[in-house]
Amino acid sequence: MGWYDRAEAYDILCGWDPQPERDFVLGASEAFGVGPARRILEPFCGSGRLLRAMAGRAVGFDSNPHMVRYAKGTGACAFVADAGRFAVREGSFDLAFCLIDSFRYLLSEEAALAHLRAVARALRPGGVYVVGMEVTGDLDPDATRDAWSGERGDTRVDGEVACLGDRFERVETLRVRLVIRRGDRREEVEDFQPMRVYARADLASLLAAEGSFEIAAAFDGRYDLARPIRFDRVAGSAVLVLRTARRGT
Repeated sequence: MGWYDRAEAYDILCGWDPQPERDFVLGASEAFGVGPARRILEPFCGSGRLLRAMAGRAVGFDSNPHMVRYAKGTGACAFVADAGRFAVREGSFDLAFCLIDSFRYLLSEEAALAHLRAVARALRPGGVYVVGMEVTGDLDPDATRDAWSGERGDTRVDGEVACLGDRFERVETLRVRLVIRRGDRREEVEDFQPMRVYARADLASLLAAEGSFEIAAAFDGRYDLARPIRFDRVAGSAVLVLRTARRGT
């Protein structure tokens, strides 16, 4: 089993307060989209942390059955699906969101385009797709590292992620290390996750090629709707609000 198959450990490690993200994506729908969001879609929903924070109006999907099983077991509405071929009724959602860099799991231009087209079909005209991801202005290959931990009951999870700086054809490797402690038991996990690299120009080109979305607004990773930034200043941790075309435009 890889690190992303360990759904409970993932949920503990990523168990921070969902309110800033929830308030941001709901606020983005009101500020830039169709108004208050009644139907919400989360691609790459993982263990369902944010779905649980929007219970009753949010549904998510993930390609990993371990994650979906865990999410459903904790009360979230979720299903297993591929990011570019998920079956929902056309125009049935007001808002979609994909945070914490999951969009970069789509490793090719073709996969990213298929995903954007599928999300655009799922959204009603004028709906928004909020995407949080790392954006680099110059493809600086220097390695980065982050480490944090989470606890729940008698379980503690220590996590460390590092970009190895091995970029090749716009794909880099994320090394993930977990130490999972349950009472007296200890498990170590090391895994490697390929992720696509995006500079601003790459994102602009991708969106132009797909054609359904415009960049309505851009923000940094603080989830503060009062502090938008220009797209040409986007770098590092960023959140983009992508809006579908309205009817008659």
